[in-house]
Amino acid sequence: MRIVMATQNPHKVREFAEIFGGRVELAPLPSGLPKAPETGETFLENARQKALFYAAHVEDPVLADDSGLVVPVLGGEPGVRSARYAGEGADDRANIDKLIRALRSKGVREAEAWFACALVVARKDRVIMEVEARVDGLVHDEPRGDGGFGYDPLFSPRGESRRFAEMSAEEKHRFSHRARAVRELLARLPAPDATEWV
Repeated sequence: MRIVMATQNPHKVREFAEIFGGRVELAPLPSGLPKAPETGETFLENARQKALFYAAHVEDPVLADDSGLVVPVLGGEPGVRSARYAGEGADDRANIDKLIRALRSKGVREAEAWFACALVVARKDRVIMEVEARVDGLVHDEPRGDGGFGYDPLFSPRGESRRFAEMSAEEKHRFSHRARAVRELLARLPAPDATEWV
């Protein structure tokens, strides 16, 4: 089965492809499509918006994710604005720097946090499936590691001293919010010839 991911971020497509392990053929969005709205107040609302928006532009089913880091001591920031925390078009470094400043302004070196992931699969004008998952851990005020992307240098999952950015892809997939969501999605995904896809 071929599914189009609602992103042109090659890091994200590669990470999802690794997690899917060949059970689904993933393709990035075609270039030139307009940007989907992301005006929801939750990860699930944003994923649903993106999935339905792009499903109207491509023939194959669309998989959209919305994921991010939630830090309760910061009032839930960066939350649904994780990718845009330091402003529209901000890169990972700018977002990380802003988060570090926010933590230090509260006088904390590390704080409880979680990564959340919502996945929505849509075809044409219909949602086929929705799943959500999260991984709890700590966010730190100093980055470590060279792997991963986003806030991975700042986050260690519960029971681990290493950050996501210090783990191999296989190690990270044992813990990550995306891997948990994909495993649930795969367990519930209709067969390629099921009527849900029509």
